[in-house]
This record gives sequence, structure tokens and C-alpha cells, in this order.
Amino acid sequence: MEGSPFSITVPEAVAQVRTRNGSLNAYINTRLDAALTDAEQRATEPPRSPLHNVPFGLKDEWETLDLPTTGGSYRHRDRQSPNNSIVFDQFDQAGAVLIGKTNLSDLGLAPESANHLIGPTRNPWDQTRTAGGSSGGAAAAVATGMQGFDWGTDIGGSIRQPAAFCGILGMRLASETWPLHDSFPVIPRPLSWMCGQGPLTRTTEQMRAVLEIAAPRLRTGPSRSFQPRVAMLYAPESLGQWPTFVADVTPHLETAFDASVHRNHGLPKATRIRNIYSAVWASHLEDLVEADPTLTLTSALTASVSALLLGPQRGDRRIHPQCAKLLVLMALGRVTIFHNRKRAMQGAHLVRDQFRALWDQGYVVVAPASPLPASLHGNGNRDHAEVLFCTAPGNLADATGLSIPFGRFGTMPRSLQLMGPPGSETALLDLADRLISSRDADPALTPQPWP
Repeated sequence: MEGSPFSITVPEAVAQVRTRNGSLNAYINTRLDAALTDAEQRATEPPRSPLHNVPFGLKDEWETLDLPTTGGSYRHRDRQSPNNSIVFDQFDQAGAVLIGKTNLSDLGLAPESANHLIGPTRNPWDQTRTAGGSSGGAAAAVATGMQGFDWGTDIGGSIRQPAAFCGILGMRLASETWPLHDSFPVIPRPLSWMCGQGPLTRTTEQMRAVLEIAAPRLRTGPSRSFQPRVAMLYAPESLGQWPTFVADVTPHLETAFDASVHRNHGLPKATRIRNIYSAVWASHLEDLVEADPTLTLTSALTASVSALLLGPQRGDRRIHPQCAKLLVLMALGRVTIFHNRKRAMQGAHLVRDQFRALWDQGYVVVAPASPLPASLHGNGNRDHAEVLFCTAPGNLADATGLSIPFGRFGTMPRSLQLMGPPGSETALLDLADRLISSRDADPALTPQPWP
């Protein structure tokens, strides 16, 4: 497609979906025949934008009139959207063609995209492993050419982690400059500042094109003239299966910046950040649950206990076990150590202030997107504690965060992330280009093409 950074066509994407989706489970609902019809019509029109006739998907939290919007919940399997989201409208008006709604975890909570609607999304690099969550369907579909791009949400790493697990780019845009609209379930107001949105693509050129189309209606704040001058390595105490993170990334950051690289200066320890993040969630549990119109705190916890103890025997599909486990853990935290909402929010504001002080000095924060490869199915909640060391800071700080493939865990993709202030997406993409150029000079770090 001339003038577009995307080469994939709608017929090619549809063929990939028909070939691959049966094993990967990336989509909750598709509109393949309608997409082909749309593509034929678009082909007769003058190009509207660089996204004209580009196949795309939407995480099944964005309202669409053509397809149900379930939020990943069996409770909402037949729910019809009351309107099209602004997200859909922007891409549709730009000439892009919707392929389908991509899979996520129940309520978008768990770090694996698994639910009682279609089951788990499988990682295209190893189908015994998860594609991540909660935007796992989006990442798997982009990685395998079932669509050109997707638009996800990220309240705890839900764009950056799946992108890392599947070997693509994923950007969390700051809620301060890109606030959410028309998502389901609605993110409760007390937590909305932690939830970002953004694109998943294969290249930085593609990401720029998607952001250019999305910005006029989705971005409410100006792009910030952030000029990163120094890299700050945020290397948690536990680095999982990436103990060489600092040594691996430092020379490439020095090349990209032509400047020095510092480590863990001016930021709280990762354990402290994770505890603050957990406290914010636990102290707002009722707000979170009751944002779903079918749930109260009592009914959600009752269904969660049933899912964990009796669900397999009784066929209870009200809440998926992975989501249920997190809700029960949050409830336990709320009645024990994380009950003080004011203290939790004070801690969150402190983290944000510390990050912004660094950004004001020209630092960009660099961390693993995940210190572990994609988990085996069913192990995501267990492994997520270590992943949160890396992803939660970006949510508490309301960072612009960009996940970039950088080497491998054996045969599985591995990624680092760049974190900058709200509105710094252009600066981070420019830095990413320089970092990728340095990375690709090292065969050990260059991403392998998906098989």
C-alpha cells in the first residue's frame, strides 16, 4: 500500500485468521466476510490515510456496534454495545478495516488472556505458554499477521507485557494526555489515572502512523517537548531470568544517547512500588468490582470462591478462576494490610512525583518489560509478582511506556521498556529508533522473524 508503513492486506489477514486463530485463540469475535467486503469497497476509494485498507483489531473492551463487547466476561457474552467507541470511529474513518475483537482476561484483570468465552490465547512462539494479558489476543494477532495493529489498554502492564511476550512493540499512553473513553467495563474514576491505552504494532513507523490517526480525538493534552539526555536503569532487586540486564542494555543505551547511563537513582525500591500498587488496588476493590453492572462486592467474592473451589465441578462461569484468584487476594489485602485508601494514594503520588522529578532533569527510565519469558498456561498469576516489579511503576507514574524487543529468553522473545512523561510518545519513538539501530548491529539481540 503506497505511502503506508503497513504491507499486509485485508485478504492476507483474513487468510491468516482462518489458518492460525483456531490454534492461537486470539479473537473473541470476528467479522471476516464483512472485512473482505469492506476491503473491496475501500479499494475503489481514494486513500483516506496511511491506514487506508489496513486490517486492524480492537481489544474487546472497546465498544463496537457490529460486534458484541464483552470485556472478556462470560457474563456479557451476548452484550450489544450502545455505540461505537471513539477509538473505532477514528480508525474506521481513516479507512482501516476491522477484523475482529481480540481476547483478554475476565474483567481485564489477570496477566493471562483467558476466560470462559473462548479459553486462553496461546503464544505464537510456544503454544504451551500464554500470550500475556490482558491484551494478549491483540499481541498474538499482530505478531502473526492476522492484523496490522491493535489498540489495547494498560492498567498494570496489559499492553507492554503481552507485546514483550509476543515479540512486538507496545505503547502505553499516559492517561493525563490520552484519557479513556467508551471502554467496557468502565474503569472506575478513582483508578482511571492508572489506566493507559495505546497501540501494538510491529515497527515504530507503523506505531507513528496509528498514533497520528488516533491523536486528533483521543489525545486531549499536547505532545511534550521531552528531550531525554540520560538513561536511568530501573533494575529491580529480582531480575528473574535476565540477571545480565544492566550489562546487556548499557552499551546500546550509551550509543543511542551518546551519554552516560545511571542506575536506580532517585526511585524507590521495586518491592516498595509493587506494595503501593497492590495497596491502591486492594483499597479500591469495591469501586473496581462495581464498575461491572452485573456485580456487587458480595456477589463477586461469592462467585470467586465458587470459581476456585466448585467451578470445575458445577460449571460456574460467572468469573474465571484466574480473575477470581486476584479478587480474593485483593479482598484479603483489603481487610489486612492494604485497607487504608488515603495512605495508598499518598504512596502512589510519591512514586509519581519521584518519576516526574527525574523526567524534568532529562532522564528516561529504562527497565525490563518483563524479567521472565511468557509463563506456561495457568502460571501467570504466580509469575506476575515479578513482572509487576517492572510494569507497575509505569502505571503509578502515569508514564508513557514503550516495550521494545531486545534479545531472547532461549527461544522466547524478550523486551525492555522506555518510560517517559505524559505526552512524550514522539520522543520515545525517536529514541527507540536509535536504540533499535544499535540493537540490530548485535545478532544476539536482533529479534528473529516469527516462524
